[in-house]
Amino acid sequence: MIGFIADYEFDWGFQARIVGLSKTSPSFLYPPPTTFLGALAEAVAKENEIGESKARELMAKLSENLCAIGFKALNCVPLKYSDINRILAVKITAGTLYPTPEDLGRSFDSPARGKTILSSLDEKAPTIRWFLVFKEPKIMLNGKEVEIFEDIFWRIHRIGSKESRVSAVNVEKVDVQAKKGVVQTTYSFPVDFGIKELRWINPKWDFEVYMNPFAQHKDPISSYLSGKNAIPFRVPIVVNPKTLPEYRLEVENYVAYTSGEETVIGCQK
Repeated sequence: MIGFIADYEFDWGFQARIVGLSKTSPSFLYPPPTTFLGALAEAVAKENEIGESKARELMAKLSENLCAIGFKALNCVPLKYSDINRILAVKITAGTLYPTPEDLGRSFDSPARGKTILSSLDEKAPTIRWFLVFKEPKIMLNGKEVEIFEDIFWRIHRIGSKESRVSAVNVEKVDVQAKKGVVQTTYSFPVDFGIKELRWINPKWDFEVYMNPFAQHKDPISSYLSGKNAIPFRVPIVVNPKTLPEYRLEVENYVAYTSGEETVIGCQK
C-alpha cells in the first residue's frame, strides 16, 4: 500500500453541484471524493499523454486501485450560496434547436447556480487536506503502466469546475498501516454497514451524499440518481482551527489506514 497526504489552498471556494435536481441545483459543502479523483485523473492523463476518450476508463482504474480517501478542512468553513449566471441554453423549442444566432434572446438563460465559498478562520488562505491510500503505486491502462507519485498531486490546479482554482502547498508520500477496531479520525468517512459511530469528540459534523469512490461507474449520473452507488458521508465542519473535529468509530467491514496521527477510513482490497 502507498499513501499520499496533500494540502490545497483554494482561491475562493469551488463549484461542484448536485446532479439530478433543477437547473438551480445547490453545491456541496466540500468537493466530493470522486471530484478529487477526477482532478487527479486529469493530472495523470497530462503526465502520460492519455486522451479524453480514456477518461472514464482511467477513473475506473483509479477507483479500482483506491483503498481510502478522506478530507478535512484545516482552517476554513464552507458557506453555500447561489448566484445568477448567464449561460447558453441548449434546447429544442417549437422545432428549433437553440442556441441559434437567429434568436439570441432565447439562446441564453440565467439560472441561479450553486457555489461554495470556503471562508478562512485565520489569516491564511482556506486549505483542505486530502488523505488517499492506493493498493499499488501504479495502474495498468491499455497494457501500459501508469505510475502514481507525488509530482502528480503537485500538478492538480482545480478541484471542481474550471473556476475552482487551487494551489498545492504540501504533498507527502507516507507509509500506512491497516487496522480494525476502535479508531479516531479527523477525516470524512462513509456512513455504511461495517462502520459503527460511537461518538464525536469535537463537533461539528454534517452529512453529505457522494458517489461511491471505490466503485467503477460506467454511467456516473445514473449511478448517483438511482442511489445504487451513492453513500452518505460524515464530513467535518471546523469551528475552531486549533481544535479540529474528531470522531470515534469502530470499523468492521471497513479498514482504518493510519500514518502517524492521521487516520482515514477505507475499504479492504
